[in-house]
Amino acid sequence: MSVTTRTRTRVAVAALTAAAALTLTACGGGDDSASDKADKAGSSGPVGTASPAKDEEAAATDGQSGSAAGSSDKGKSAAPGVCASGTVKVEVKTVSTPVNHLLLVATNTSKSACTAHGYPFLRFDQDQATTPVIDKSRPQAPVTLAPGKSAYAGIVTSAADGSGGTGRKAKKLAVSFQGPGDGSSVGDKVDAPLPGGSVHVDDQAQGTYWQSSQAAALKW
Repeated sequence: MSVTTRTRTRVAVAALTAAAALTLTACGGGDDSASDKADKAGSSGPVGTASPAKDEEAAATDGQSGSAAGSSDKGKSAAPGVCASGTVKVEVKTVSTPVNHLLLVATNTSKSACTAHGYPFLRFDQDQATTPVIDKSRPQAPVTLAPGKSAYAGIVTSAADGSGGTGRKAKKLAVSFQGPGDGSSVGDKVDAPLPGGSVHVDDQAQGTYWQSSQAAALKW
């Protein structure tokens, strides 16, 4: 082989080697670019998909919180065996003693036993908040009523010593029942006519938990 031929061969080999290197570099650059795009897509993907889920969760939480904190004339449906509107008759009665007290009576009118949980939610007229409960009146267990039997709650309408302020004349009383455990109202509110059509109430008005006897309800 002549010198000229060897030289041409070396030049051709060098050119092929350079071309191959350029091809590998180009391929490698494409892979890096695709990898970068994949990494960017991967990092942005979860954030974009997670945000709506978090928004929905927050909305659900806000809705639950709003439902628990707000007041409504209609509570959730009562489970079987829970005393609520439609299964009990509610009456308000006067008592001779103690003074400034009324007796709330809830009688089971259904054919099955029901349980009066917690205490009645009481609202005079258009009050936004329910009347406070006397914590010390909590019984050891909720009161269960056989058909035709009654539960009782005492209502302190005003302070005997005048410490509740000037007060006002209330003409309406709405009663709602509690469900088990969570303290939320169940069923519709029940309008309980007041004896004589009205009663004097002040800032010390409060009620008791449901009791199994009149004496227990009026103890407070």
